Amino acid sequence: MKKKAFTLVELLVVIAIIALLLAILMPALQKARALAKTIVCTAGCKSLSTAWTMYASENDGKIVSAMTGYSDYSNHLSKSPLLCPNPWVDWAGYPSDSSDNKERQIQAIEQGLLYPYTPNPKAYRCPTSERIELRCYSIPDFFGNSRINGHVTMGGLEALLTTLKIERPSERIIFLDEGYVTYGGFTVYYNRAEWWDIPPTRHNNGITLGYADGHSGFVKWRDKRTIDLSQEKPGTSYSQPGNEDLAMIQKGIFGTFGYSP
Repeated sequence: MKKKAFTLVELLVVIAIIALLLAILMPALQKARALAKTIVCTAGCKSLSTAWTMYASENDGKIVSAMTGYSDYSNHLSKSPLLCPNPWVDWAGYPSDSSDNKERQIQAIEQGLLYPYTPNPKAYRCPTSERIELRCYSIPDFFGNSRINGHVTMGGLEALLTTLKIERPSERIIFLDEGYVTYGGFTVYYNRAEWWDIPPTRHNNGITLGYADGHSGFVKWRDKRTIDLSQEKPGTSYSQPGNEDLAMIQKGIFGTFGYSP
């Protein structure tokens, strides 16, 4: 018996239906994929935050430094004596595509004081970071970093070196997803409504944060100026009075304000 074949019109109808379904489903699939990356990033930040608290609890409250253990700014692992004696990670220089740089980045993670508590290099990287970046999280340099004392951003405040002085640990920010590797910590002013480092915008206009009690979460930016500055749009100022994103970061890091927000 002769089988009936599809007509050209029927084939075009089927193709049109498939195209319509793809057009409907693709945004949902992309959104689900982005959400999955945010969840992985939040989990990595939580792992590091938990490691941070575990290290402190086993070392009489002493916390690791926001600075890395760099000896210079080149692509070399630190040499003894370290400029930073208690680095949470070491410094392997800025990333490149070379295979030896990837190995150095892993070694830098393994040589950090938090690695015994988080012995998985993948936890140090967000899935949305650049392919060559094996670490993307930073600690605010107010924590564990006495070298920041006297810096213009501190307004006379001294760095916090022990968890014994941390009030409301569930509100204190100890990790940020900056999206790239850096030799220092994240810096922000204490005594004025002004950014020092550019606020990173991640995962659909927000930021992943880790807290001193070991939990983590994703926070959406609310002020358009924050997003504009993260993209360095012309005319955007670092001074942003009334920016609730800036105030949230400052209070989360310092626990208080050095000015009237």
